[in-house]
Amino acid sequence: MGVIDSQWWSMRWPWMVVWLLTAACFAVVVQYVLARWIVARRVRRQGGGTVSGLCIYLHETRVEGVADFLGIPKADMNVSQETSLSRGFGVFSRFTVGGGNVNREASTATRTEYWEPNTPMKTIRLIMDRLRERDMVVDADLTTGKLVPTAALANDLRGTDDEHSAPLTAVRPPAYVSVSGMFTLRRLDGDHVVLRARYGNLMPPAHVQITCEESWVREEFGVDSYAEDEEFAATCLGRVRTWNAATRVLTLNPVSIFQ
Repeated sequence: MGVIDSQWWSMRWPWMVVWLLTAACFAVVVQYVLARWIVARRVRRQGGGTVSGLCIYLHETRVEGVADFLGIPKADMNVSQETSLSRGFGVFSRFTVGGGNVNREASTATRTEYWEPNTPMKTIRLIMDRLRERDMVVDADLTTGKLVPTAALANDLRGTDDEHSAPLTAVRPPAYVSVSGMFTLRRLDGDHVVLRARYGNLMPPAHVQITCEESWVREEFGVDSYAEDEEFAATCLGRVRTWNAATRVLTLNPVSIFQ
């Protein structure tokens, strides 16, 4: 029996290795598909991301920097457009029994190419699509304190105390954050505007602060029309800059803000 078992093992072990490798590959594929499904679900839930509504702030220099990092051309785009034209005519025949019509149609296609300026406003849309595709955006609802990490951040936090309640301070480059909440606005001395929102229901309270250069504030957004105690909804795409544990204020460097 021992001989028979050894012969059986010698014939079967290569196939067992193949099946084990197949199962391992299948597990990797399932994990990847699940991660992409989570990202797609998050995008659908948030209506496609940051780019929606009125643009409050667009830091064009940072937009260009992010576009370079993601390989998005900031020059003009070559756009082609094809137009088809159909022509038809009929000939009445008197020489056939009962008469008749002979119809002929001719069609021509015209292809036009032109250069369309790739403005920063168009570029930010391409940036959001590319960041979402690469799973490089951590979404945070400042009102509820709920944070949806990227797959990479979730993997880093697995097994830690922050696995189920990751703080914004855990976000590291190259990831970006997209924060949505109720903000107040005030003007600083100089050429800066500060947006501030409470983060969750933490005690003592924590806040997210976004310092904007007034030169990049959009003309459509009237800074002076908001009092310091008035709140408004906004979504900001940016990078975590600093966290002050004493004041419990997290500062973001904004790329774009939409209302």
